[in-house]
Amino acid sequence: MRYCLVILLVLVVSEVQGHGWKEIFTPSRSQSSITGVNAQCAKDTQTWQNSLKLVAEVSVECLIEKKCTPAEEKTIEENFYAVEQYDAWGKLPLTGLFQIPILWEGSYQECERISGQKYETNYCYMILFPGKNATCQMSNGEPTSIFIRRAVCMPNSCSQDDLATVYNQVSTEPFTACGAFCSSYPVKKTPAFWGFTSFMAVMVVIVLSATLADYLKDTLKKEDEIRKDNKALQILMTFSMWTNAEVLLSVKEQKPGFIKCLDCIRFLSMLWVVTGHTFTYLMVPDQIFAVLPFTGKFWNHFIMNAFFSVDTFFLLSGIVVAYLFFKTRLKVAQIKSPVTWILFYVHRYLRLTPPLMFFIGFFVVYGYYIQGPGVAAQLNQLNPQVDVCVENWWKNMLYINNLGSDVNQCYGITWYLGVDTQLYVIAPIFLIGLYFSFAAGTALLMAAIMGSVITVYILYSVNNLPADFFGVGDNTYFYDIIYDKPWVRGTPYFIGLFVGYLLATYGKRKVRLNWALSVVGWLIAFGLAVMCLFSTYDYDKRVYWSVFIRASYYNFSRIAWSVAVSWVIVANHMGWGGPVDAFMSHPIWQPFGRLSYCAYIVHFVVLYLYLSIGDVSIHFYSSFQIFMYYAVPTTLLSYIFAFFWSCFFEIPFLKLEKMLIEAIIGAGKRPGTEKIADSAIPKSSGTSKSGELWDADVENKKEPWSTNSEQETTTQRV
Repeated sequence: MRYCLVILLVLVVSEVQGHGWKEIFTPSRSQSSITGVNAQCAKDTQTWQNSLKLVAEVSVECLIEKKCTPAEEKTIEENFYAVEQYDAWGKLPLTGLFQIPILWEGSYQECERISGQKYETNYCYMILFPGKNATCQMSNGEPTSIFIRRAVCMPNSCSQDDLATVYNQVSTEPFTACGAFCSSYPVKKTPAFWGFTSFMAVMVVIVLSATLADYLKDTLKKEDEIRKDNKALQILMTFSMWTNAEVLLSVKEQKPGFIKCLDCIRFLSMLWVVTGHTFTYLMVPDQIFAVLPFTGKFWNHFIMNAFFSVDTFFLLSGIVVAYLFFKTRLKVAQIKSPVTWILFYVHRYLRLTPPLMFFIGFFVVYGYYIQGPGVAAQLNQLNPQVDVCVENWWKNMLYINNLGSDVNQCYGITWYLGVDTQLYVIAPIFLIGLYFSFAAGTALLMAAIMGSVITVYILYSVNNLPADFFGVGDNTYFYDIIYDKPWVRGTPYFIGLFVGYLLATYGKRKVRLNWALSVVGWLIAFGLAVMCLFSTYDYDKRVYWSVFIRASYYNFSRIAWSVAVSWVIVANHMGWGGPVDAFMSHPIWQPFGRLSYCAYIVHFVVLYLYLSIGDVSIHFYSSFQIFMYYAVPTTLLSYIFAFFWSCFFEIPFLKLEKMLIEAIIGAGKRPGTEKIADSAIPKSSGTSKSGELWDADVENKKEPWSTNSEQETTTQRV
């Protein structure tokens, strides 16, 4: 009898929604056969329809008065799966209609529970447009106008391409299905899959073997015994998590001269980046009126202007490059030597590329396997990016991925690395200028900043671009023209080069600043930051700004933001920060600073994976809800993932690079090159257990996320 009660409940809901239950359960003559799909899909769908029809033919007395004959009870019991399958479908909500729901959720768990009773089932989201036989407004398989997502539970034998055809034949509702995105779909295992999986298996074996050997050698040696490993063992030990974990997670008081607050800024900026990317998934909301007021709420501009986190990274990158360069105090002969600049570029490339490219390989091979209802409701957004990476991964290896169209960019968040590397390539122009003449170097930096500002004005006047993504203006090509181009985004980097030069040159001087002047400086910095974040409040409510005002905001907000953050860094470094400095310079931030590079690389996939484990789409109630339920857990998970990724592909390759360069220089020293090498590559044992290698050669070469320990190279003089 429990079947009858459940069926009765389904029927009542159907009647409330305006459908007769027999109309739903009994297919019409035109629906009696399914065409245009594969044979198994048609057969399973027909089986489901026939079962619904049998249930519909059971007498009303049986369903309502529970007066069922044995034959009717058997019919209901054998075909109850079909009712549950229909019950798992999304229905037009009975409440919240004035919120305009455009996502009709069903029951993923119910669909999974009945899978296998007659056939395997699959939980999918149909893309629906109003009207029967309506025009499908789709491009490259994705909708281009307002649409409805409806959850359906269908036979797994129906492919995503079949589902729209099946839906349009079995449904009598006034909607046209134009596509489907399923929570489960087959993925073909290519040679790349087997090759990369084998490589990862080998890496796991190497890391585990190195870790075990390192641990045993450490625990078995005498207390006062010094380990002496041969070269082959030293190479193996670079992969030891026993050593690398200590390097990554160590917390210690830094020596004088370190810019201690950078680690905290990196972590906070990383949290801001993840938060901004989390909110992008609200671009396909479940209810229109839930997110429609978003841009009109004052405090939401913390989220809407998360783009400033990227400018913070550019600023930090410039500061670190200039600070290390001028702290090393190279001689004129070394500045003129090609070896200096060969090492300058080679180290940067070897520093960034292994963890990045191995992760892109991971992304290409395993990205398709991140499946589930949570991401199916988001139209399986990761899959098109994987498709692009299959074709254009090589652009990331050359760091030119940001120079083309945004739609052809592999793993979109790596545009930052492309821009940062391109700015790093031209950085020696300004470094050399500042080295020989403060006036000349400053003039070059000012010329670069002015060139960027003028370029923005020209691009805005020609393309009628918006000040941000939410206000008046044509944002069709905002990414391609403005957002990820080095000639536009370089301004904070150039300011960072100047600030890094000042810190390296004058940072050790104990300048005592009157407390009133210090407070004024902090208030000005705070005011600039507030203006950058909230001055678009009216604009984002569609108040008209002229093209000139939009371009001026885009130009000078990033300059003002860079000045504000620069004050925070300088004030903390010079001892004008008080309790702010005590918080931001605390050693607890050091592990987060070391891991921020890998955390940035992996966080976008971690966020998608986190969304995939839910059985429903992301629902917006408040910004704080999204921040606490999604952004914060994703950030923490990203750092956990980054720890392992760094142990596997970051620190080992940095150690190997150092050993290689030392071997090359040691095999062929000539006048001049030894001093250059000595200043750039401090000597340390390949089996160091206290983090000397990381401190001396690793941390600040991962602009802009590195920590400041590499500033210890300043203790070595040419």
